[in-house]
Amino acid sequence: MDSSYMLKAVKSCIPSLDGEKHKGQAGRIGIVGGSLEYTGAPYFAGISALKVGADLVHIFCASSAASVIKSYSPELIVHPLLDTTNAVTEISPWLDRLHAIVIGPGLGREAQTFNVVTELIKTIEEKKIPLIIDADGLFLVTSKPELVKNFTSPIVLTPNKIEFERLCSSLGGSMELNKLGKYVTVMKKGGTDEVYSAVPEVQWKSNLYGSSRRCGGQGDLLSGSIAIFLNWTLSQKDKIEIGSDNDKSWAAVSLACYAASVLVRLSNEKAFKVKGRSMLAGDMIEYIHESFEELYGQ
Repeated sequence: MDSSYMLKAVKSCIPSLDGEKHKGQAGRIGIVGGSLEYTGAPYFAGISALKVGADLVHIFCASSAASVIKSYSPELIVHPLLDTTNAVTEISPWLDRLHAIVIGPGLGREAQTFNVVTELIKTIEEKKIPLIIDADGLFLVTSKPELVKNFTSPIVLTPNKIEFERLCSSLGGSMELNKLGKYVTVMKKGGTDEVYSAVPEVQWKSNLYGSSRRCGGQGDLLSGSIAIFLNWTLSQKDKIEIGSDNDKSWAAVSLACYAASVLVRLSNEKAFKVKGRSMLAGDMIEYIHESFEELYGQ
């Protein structure tokens, strides 16, 4: 897939700032994650979705993480429900309001948390909400790949090198990624980002932009960015001229991953030029707007 065409296709899917939309129409995103030890990851995922252009972000976290996450930003709507007695019952009504969901940032690996997330994934499958799974969510899916196999709505897995190797090993090799399910797209992160899809013509590799600096939180910025781009590309998928003629969903997912990849990598490159070795994920956030305008316009 040609980079210039993909950027053009993404741009055609981005909602215009024409003043005719009301709050929520540009995207409502959910983040499932946040634990006592890990509060930064869901913040990074949520704030990146907002900075890219989402109107509202809801974070569903453990009660021990809620106050900390709220203190990071008043823009995030924080629900301390993940460790309540009836967590799935209390979270489920909120899901109907969301255009895309990210599971994993700062989730932790507590058995009870995984039990709740397992049931949430089943609920998301029934509601057909686009889903991105990252970080500790990938650890769960690697041990229970059947959780995503029967999805009939788009689902994106975003493993880094180690997570990708672990996932492939659990399936019997990288050639067996198709076992994950027809609607599962895998975006492997690294020096070169790469998308694996059930539709070969929408697969791509890209090492555009970036720097030699790796810092915690960059993957969270990516997952949040994918979520909002995914909402936009899926809602405008009929404009996309790649992939299956019958269903443009695979192309829309691939484009969302590409859009987020180049945006986050360009933000990384710009922040590194200023901060160098001291660059952190928080520094990258400051360059999301500038990078977005450079790639996609207003």
